[in-house]
Amino acid sequence: MMAMLAVTLLAAVLAACVTAPPDAAAGQTTGVYPKRVVVGALVSETGPLPALFAPIVTGARAYLDMVNAKGGVAGRRIDLATTLDDQSSPSIDASQARTLVDEDHVFAVLPVATASFTGGKFLAANGVPTFGLNVNPQWMDGPSLFGNTGSYVNFSPSATVVQPAFIAQQHHARAVAVLAYDIAQSEEGCRGMVNGLRRYHVPVAYEDLSIPAPASDLHADVTRMKQDKVDMVVSCMDLGGDVLLSNTMRATGMTGVTQLWATGYDESAIRQYASAMQGVYFMEPNVPFEVTKLHPGVYRGMDLFEKMLKKHFPHTMPSETALAGWTSAALFVQGLRMVGRHLTRRRLVHAINTITSFTAGTILAPVDWRTAHKSSGPLNCSAFVQARGETFVPVYGTPKSVFSCFKTPAPPVTKPISLLNPVPAGVPPG
Repeated sequence: MMAMLAVTLLAAVLAACVTAPPDAAAGQTTGVYPKRVVVGALVSETGPLPALFAPIVTGARAYLDMVNAKGGVAGRRIDLATTLDDQSSPSIDASQARTLVDEDHVFAVLPVATASFTGGKFLAANGVPTFGLNVNPQWMDGPSLFGNTGSYVNFSPSATVVQPAFIAQQHHARAVAVLAYDIAQSEEGCRGMVNGLRRYHVPVAYEDLSIPAPASDLHADVTRMKQDKVDMVVSCMDLGGDVLLSNTMRATGMTGVTQLWATGYDESAIRQYASAMQGVYFMEPNVPFEVTKLHPGVYRGMDLFEKMLKKHFPHTMPSETALAGWTSAALFVQGLRMVGRHLTRRRLVHAINTITSFTAGTILAPVDWRTAHKSSGPLNCSAFVQARGETFVPVYGTPKSVFSCFKTPAPPVTKPISLLNPVPAGVPPG
């Protein structure tokens, strides 16, 4: 009798080994339950620049609430169960990435928005699907990391950003100043803008890429800018620093200067700081929020984002970071639908990396996830807006799209920068 029992148990074990899918081991189904799938967020909610990062959770929740209200995906609700604050600390970020996986047992990390994404290496090494704001080079650490507009982040010394040079050419700028914080994402991002300006022979008269964050006094910088006869300023600071910069220039009589800010495109911001933001340009990787009124029904994804944000978070205004949470959640959900009921981390990552044109429903320029971990692709598309009164107005673009697209790599420096017109196939609303 004991021998028969032993044989029966052995047969059951062998059967389990034969029939179990190869994905079932090594945490592939961690956080997956019959009626829910658990995700967790990693965000810099405190530290020197929390306003840049915290809204991403609101945007993600708005999308997930919408999906859950319709029954979830493949019979499972998506449970954003945990949000950890890394306090803008690299060491805390690394430890909390481990906490989400080893202690909170999340299936995926969604959303991420941090000053220093040091936890990315651990998440990539363990194949954990991860989604969020791609302002850190760690998004390139592996195929399971999905930045909101692609995972390629070129912070090399030779990186070139063409958009500031395009604005400078439109305004015939003769002396440009570039300002950034002493934070890697700020300094390195603006370094690419400096390179782009110089590539197109736009004179960079003054640069300070090591301003302590948050900015408290910019009189020394503005004094130098006046001495150098600066007529255009490019800033990679946060909204507070940009407003301080604009007010300091105005107080010292430095007027008529073209400004391009990397952050600050926010409806609540312009209502509060309208005088400081007048005429300022912003470049966005997504269609502007204003398209819902200017072109109703054309950019359906943005229409839906604003509708759901108002429904689920009525006191929250649309913002760049909230939209990054929405589009990150949209990519996650699209992957879940592609995989279906038999969900594993490996299958989800594989499915997403076969998507050839992700736009989050006409919100983003197309992202080809077959190549988006290692390349920015052949196109460089942005939407430009300018602050006018208490609103933003889309500028440039083409008759068929609010996006302004440039070739990648950039054309020869001997030619003026020109937009691709018409925009290539697949660029929203096409």
